[in-house]
Amino acid sequence: MKAELAAQSIQEIVPGVFRWEIFSPNHKVELTSHAIVTGGKIFCFDPIPLADEPFRQLSHHGQPTAIVLTNENHERDSLAWRKRWQVPIWAAADATLFIPEVQRFSPSQLEWKGLHLHSMSGGAGGEIAFRLAGQSLVVFGDSVVNLPSRQLELLPAKYCRNPAELRRNLALFLAEPFDCMVMAHGTPILREASRRLAELLASPKL
Repeated sequence: MKAELAAQSIQEIVPGVFRWEIFSPNHKVELTSHAIVTGGKIFCFDPIPLADEPFRQLSHHGQPTAIVLTNENHERDSLAWRKRWQVPIWAAADATLFIPEVQRFSPSQLEWKGLHLHSMSGGAGGEIAFRLAGQSLVVFGDSVVNLPSRQLELLPAKYCRNPAELRRNLALFLAEPFDCMVMAHGTPILREASRRLAELLASPKL
């Protein structure tokens, strides 16, 4: 990804949760990244390039600990982030990736460093959702999209391995409600997020 496409600022959307975004002409969509600071550690999800000054600002909020890819399509700028932070990249066991030396979550793994892992099989390859333990916050990859030019929606069927299976997994995920959700594409939902997702799944449009 070209350096001129680096995000120029970060936003702390709720305490300890940071967001940055750029529009990609190649992908014709907004690319969104997040970092969560918990227990003094920073976890970066699906990182896109970030300009030097906001990168330094983010790095001062805790100890960089890991880069997490929510699915196999989100390698993005993770190699450059790994080089700068000197931390491992993590992804699902079934994510097909082209970058070397990636640590893998086991297929049965449910917890990791204070995060709860939820497979979103049926979506993109290696799709995982993450719930921050003790907080009402969920990190989605491509399962749910909220682009400024559109409304909240599920990943379009043409990008899914099995759309019906993805909807079933999202419905199961709603068993434990949550207030906030962030996504790899688009605007976060910071209030009553699980209710919004339940309404989306119940929509006759699906």
